[in-house]
Amino acid sequence: MNMDDMYLLLSHIKGIGYKTIQKIDDYFADIQNFDIISDEEIYKIPNISLKIKKNIVNYRSSTYLEEIKENLEKHKIRYMTINNTNYPKRLKHIYDPPHILYFKGNDDLLNEFCIAMVGSRKPTSYGVFCANKISKELSSLGINIISGMAVGIDYYSHLGCLNGSSKTIAVLGSSIDIPYPKQNIKLMRNIIESEGIVVSEYPPGTEARPGYFPMRNRIISGISDGVLIVEASEKSGSLITMNYALDHGKNVFAIPGNINSSMSAGSNKIIKEGAKLVSSVNDILDEYDIVYNTNIIKENEHQMNLSNDEKKIVTILKNNGSLHVDFICNYTRFNIKDILGILNILEIKGIVTELGNKIYSIK
Repeated sequence: MNMDDMYLLLSHIKGIGYKTIQKIDDYFADIQNFDIISDEEIYKIPNISLKIKKNIVNYRSSTYLEEIKENLEKHKIRYMTINNTNYPKRLKHIYDPPHILYFKGNDDLLNEFCIAMVGSRKPTSYGVFCANKISKELSSLGINIISGMAVGIDYYSHLGCLNGSSKTIAVLGSSIDIPYPKQNIKLMRNIIESEGIVVSEYPPGTEARPGYFPMRNRIISGISDGVLIVEASEKSGSLITMNYALDHGKNVFAIPGNINSSMSAGSNKIIKEGAKLVSSVNDILDEYDIVYNTNIIKENEHQMNLSNDEKKIVTILKNNGSLHVDFICNYTRFNIKDILGILNILEIKGIVTELGNKIYSIK
């Protein structure tokens, strides 16, 4: 039984996570001989509960291993261990890397340049606008986006990337066959079908638990080349990802928010503490000495044949971010019926989007 098989087997034994696997790895000089080690030696492993040791003894068999592999094949889930050449190189060098990753999709992406985007599960319309905009622009410039496939900022970060030209990586806090949240199952399928990848350290049959999400965040940070906080309150879980990023020596970026909004308190705080303020994709590109033709972002817009009134509204939205239709009326002096008609045309052309409650922004 080779080392990959042993990691696969151990990860499926109840009560064993990456920390327990590491303890076993540290105790035995050569874990690939783990299947022929005596039961007595198993019971001598320090700092592991008796219950877990009994589980190891009971399930340490080639028959159980074959059942595991058959189940993975049934769900079309592949896996890689920390010993494999395609294991993410950046993740391998963090303090506590997972010994095994389960995935569906294009695993080559895990070693390509990517930026992590995380934020609130209950974003404002401003946060949604920023996540969509920055993600799509980075994607249009050839940069992959990684996030946690949660509702809110994660969702719109993945979506923005899918609307660009690059690929997106989703890291789950559950197993791939029981994705959480359920309302994002369609998004997960779109990610895989568009040659992105969905990743988890949890074996099939593992439901999401609160403690799994902080652990997932270390993987998001570990795989990425930098972490962008889009919108976060002072107690946002996305700040856990930021702390991992600092521990991993990654660049940390943040988009500033409304000083009167509690949803931006965390983002604004970390900017004061040293995170790089991001007002455009260039602020991210500069940190890596990446030079792209940013006219690519504007390419679709230039190809559109816009009327003078349409151009006027597009310019107003560009200058102000997102606006309620009443404010657009104030800026343009057009009547409300004409404004709504023009906005409808711009939505059909794919230039403008409604964020909800008659608030519009550039798509």
